[in-house]
Amino acid sequence: MVSAMVLTSNRAYSDLVKWMRSARPPGMNLWLRARRDFASSLITGTVVLGLIGLLDPESFGAPQSDAFANGWPPTVLAGLLILCAAFLATRFGRIRRATMRAAEPWFRPLYESPAWPGASGALAACAPGSKARFAVAWVWGPIALVVIACTFSWSTAYFVVDAILAGGRIGWGQPLYALGFALLSLMTWRFAEVRLATWRLATSIHREATEGY
Repeated sequence: MVSAMVLTSNRAYSDLVKWMRSARPPGMNLWLRARRDFASSLITGTVVLGLIGLLDPESFGAPQSDAFANGWPPTVLAGLLILCAAFLATRFGRIRRATMRAAEPWFRPLYESPAWPGASGALAACAPGSKARFAVAWVWGPIALVVIACTFSWSTAYFVVDAILAGGRIGWGQPLYALGFALLSLMTWRFAEVRLATWRLATSIHREATEGY
């Protein structure tokens, strides 16, 4: 009896994975998506950390605490922030749509997805352990990867802002750290994109199966 239930759950989970994979957009360029997300997170991090650097230079080790009291570096940083903010402003509509799409599966089921009937039925047939496995791999795992990728890209932004406020008087290690964190962020985004492509569907069917709408 127990072995039959385990086999049934395993088959259901295998079907669930097939349905989720079938929901991925055809011809998806994972590296292109990773580069775009990396650039967006890096620019956002530069704006946030740059504002902190302008308003509180001492947090980056600047000799004076007043904004624009340390010569030309704060002016250069302000110019960079204006460029980054202008870029984000031109992408405001896209950012707004992406935010709304990310929030959507928490509030309504995505019945319009062709994979919804098969995926939701397969998840419903899974044992609690398989449902938890699905949640980790397809719902919470991608969120964790996004947080890690953003942490790496914001670390790169920190070294960039710090180098500007220091007037370029930095050691050789700082550019290497910035480049290393940038590469780590890009690689993490690349791994995350595989599951982010179906994250909305995964979140929706998991919510319906565990909590309901």
